[in-house]
Formats: sequence, structure tokens, C-alpha cells
Amino acid sequence: MAEQTTGKSSTSGSVFLIVVTYLAFVSLGLPDGLLGIAWPFMSARSNVPLEALGTLLISFTSGYLVTSSTSGKIMQLISLGALLTVSCLITALSLLTYAFTDYWYLMIIAAFFLGSGGGAIDSSINSFAASRFSASTVNWLHAFYGVGATAGPLLVTFMLANDMQWYQGYIAVATIQIGLAVLFGATQRRWGTVSAHEEAHSRSEYFETLKLSRVWIFMFIFFLYTGVEQGFGQWLFTVLTQSRALDEQQAGLWTSLYWGSLTIGRIVFGIVLTAIPVNKVLNGAIMGILAGIILFTLNISTATSLLGVVTLGFANAPVFPSLISVTPAQIGKEHTATAIGVQISMAMLGAALLPGLAGILSDNFGLEVIAKVFSIAALSLAGLYFISIRRR
Repeated sequence: MAEQTTGKSSTSGSVFLIVVTYLAFVSLGLPDGLLGIAWPFMSARSNVPLEALGTLLISFTSGYLVTSSTSGKIMQLISLGALLTVSCLITALSLLTYAFTDYWYLMIIAAFFLGSGGGAIDSSINSFAASRFSASTVNWLHAFYGVGATAGPLLVTFMLANDMQWYQGYIAVATIQIGLAVLFGATQRRWGTVSAHEEAHSRSEYFETLKLSRVWIFMFIFFLYTGVEQGFGQWLFTVLTQSRALDEQQAGLWTSLYWGSLTIGRIVFGIVLTAIPVNKVLNGAIMGILAGIILFTLNISTATSLLGVVTLGFANAPVFPSLISVTPAQIGKEHTATAIGVQISMAMLGAALLPGLAGILSDNFGLEVIAKVFSIAALSLAGLYFISIRRR
């Protein structure tokens, strides 16, 4: 994978940077995968209802937005290596807070810093990748997010199966984050001069970019897509155990299969996109998302529901990285940095607001309404995406 990207990079240290970004995306995925399984235990320990997940996600998103929307300024002050180091340390401290405190308001504060730790990394690396790498390479990059998101549920499930506590998974992931921070800090001179905001970054005014109608269409596509991808993963374990009567180990396996199919899909589509145009891949993926969530929502049988989970995860795989990779062509290179920044900001809003809405509705209508919320969101996503194709 690194060999394919070095040819497109103008920097001598590009191979090392690719490895670093892969590790950074693993670190971004690990905490996301943990929360879906840990949340029922966290809410019980803190004496808050299950729907309070929305509050935690909103706090997380607020932190994410603060740093992702200002990543250009941050990268003018510090190198990418320093950004990764600081972010991993902030993430580790936040995860340790999750593990050791039962104070709800302290957890909300930790969620804010957990979000801020990932926001600047996500925005800056995606801007860099969109301008320098092919769609297939960007898919491989995001596959490493899936590696982290898949490993998280597996880790907690393993601990539960061996009479350990859920919070030990957070301690383990925090330790990994600290190790990554040490790695990034010790080696940052090898790529400290490489800025993710070099030639690829926009010199256009922020509000000039926001005047473009296509930017707004893409913003709402990102909002809906990420709301479905992240929200489904966060609520899956809870729905399976508390509404569909699966035991914790089986539900944990299903959750891992969801994130695992996302990861495998990004690896597969990284190959597919070398032969098939990105727009055709996106068309099929959007329809696959709709099919997968409907299968899960109908709940005809255990087998069809599991098929829906795997289908949804696999179909999700190419959407986010492919949409990122086509942004320079769709919006214009001079608007790329700002456009990607606001797209990622809207994506994080979707990741917080849609599952939060699903949680609020479940308090009144039962947990099965969660799947219906994501079905409506997927249908809206498909409609908006195909409208954007016609406009193009």
C-alpha cells in the first residue's frame, strides 16, 4: 500500500507518513468500537438511562467540531507529528476517565476531550490524503480505522467472556494510545516538516466555499451517512441484548462482525477501485446500505438480521473515504480544505444527533424504533445522494 502512495507524494518521507497515518486511524477507531458494548455497563454504573448516550455523543462531537473546524490554524502552529502525539495523550486520559469514574458529569467532560483529541487528526489527514492519494488508497487508509473499531468490541467481549470487567478494555486501549503517543513523539522529526496543509490546502475564503450549493449537499450526505454508520454500531449491542434477547457474547460477536465487515470492505474496495470508477462503486454502496438496514429492521429471522448487519457494514465501507477522495474534483482544489473540514464537522454532528434522537425515541417507543430511525436516515441518504448525481 505504501508503494502506491509514495509515487504520488512529493516528500522524501512519504512512506513513513503513510505508516503513521495508518496507526493514527487505528487509534481513532479503537474508542469508537468500545463504546457500543461498554455503554450498557457505563450507564448502569453512573445511574443514567440508556438514552443518555445521546448526551455523551453530543459532548464528544462538540470537542470534535472545535478541533476539526480549526485544524488549518492548528497545523500552522505545530507539525503533524506533534499533533498526533498530543492527540493520543488527550485520548488516553479521556479513556482512563471513562474507566475509573462513576461521575456522569465528569464522563461528559471526558467525552469532550476524547472528541477534541481526534478531530484535528481526522480533518488534517483526510485533507492531505484527498489531495495526494487515489480513491483506492484513501479506502485502505480508512480500513485502518475499521481495524481499530473492530478490535475494540472484540477486546471487551473477550474480557467479559473471561470474567473480567468491561472497563479493563478502556484501560488496555488507553495504554495503547500512550504507546502510540511515545512512538509519534520520538519519531516526529522524521516527518515534522511535512504539513498536511501544504499545497493541497485552500486559499479561498471560508465563506466563499460555503456559498457553493454542492458543498451543502455533500455536508448533509456526510451527516446522514456517518449518523447511520456510527449510530448503528453504537446501538447494535444494546438492541440485540435488551430487545432481541441475545446473550452478551453473541451480541458482542455480532457487533464485531459489523465493524469487521466495514474493515474488510475497505480493503476489498481499495482493490476494486483500481478497476471500477469511484462513482459506480458509490452507487452500489448506497443501495447496499439501504438493503442492509431494512433486513435488520424487518427482523424476519436471526439469519436475515445477521445478513443485514454484515451487508450494512460491507456497504458502508467505501462511502466515507470515496466521498472524501472525490471532493477536490467535485468542489474544486481551491476549496478542498474548507470543504473537507465542514464535511467532517457535519459527519460528526450526524454521528451524535442521529443516535441521540434514536435513543430519545426509544424511551417512548421501545428499542426497536432505533432500527427504524436508521432506516429512514438511510432512505434519506440514498435520495439526497442520487439527487446530487443528477445535479452533477
